[in-house]
Amino acid sequence: MSIPLLLGLAYAALAALLLTLNLETKYRREIKIGAIAAVTLLYLATYHGAQNLRGWAIADEPPNPFKLHWAVVEEPDKARGTKGAIYILGQKLTSRGLATGEPRLYELPFSPELAEQVDDALQKKEDGRDLEARLSYKAATPDDVDKIQQRDGNKARPDSAGEEERLKLDFRELPGSDLPPKG
Repeated sequence: MSIPLLLGLAYAALAALLLTLNLETKYRREIKIGAIAAVTLLYLATYHGAQNLRGWAIADEPPNPFKLHWAVVEEPDKARGTKGAIYILGQKLTSRGLATGEPRLYELPFSPELAEQVDDALQKKEDGRDLEARLSYKAATPDDVDKIQQRDGNKARPDSAGEEERLKLDFRELPGSDLPPKG
């Protein structure tokens, strides 16, 4: 049985128990209202917690390292009010470079530098190369911050120290498989 089906059956049973509690018992009204509120909060908490089951991109970082299957760069759009995002379809790699588990869609915050790295990697993917990606964080130097401010038109520094951490992806080619030729 799948997890969403099990959750649906569990909620149906819980709703039946709640209905029985409210119709058949002589508990005080406060207990009945408390049970209704508790079940409602449980529904909301489960809806929020089950976002990973829906197939949407999760806002967590991908595993480190991971195999890049594909990516989509969505640039910020002031007209629509979107901040932009980078969606990475990746699969965890073992220490020997073998893909393990299911591929997963991850959402990373948009930055022009990260978008450029991803675009370069997609060009290599289109050439038929398999790529491994590793996450790292790089502290922005004051010169980098000044370049970003010139580009974006900001006057203030990101923080009092003038440094901020930026997500960086390092891509490298995965070695080809050691399978014998088809014959």
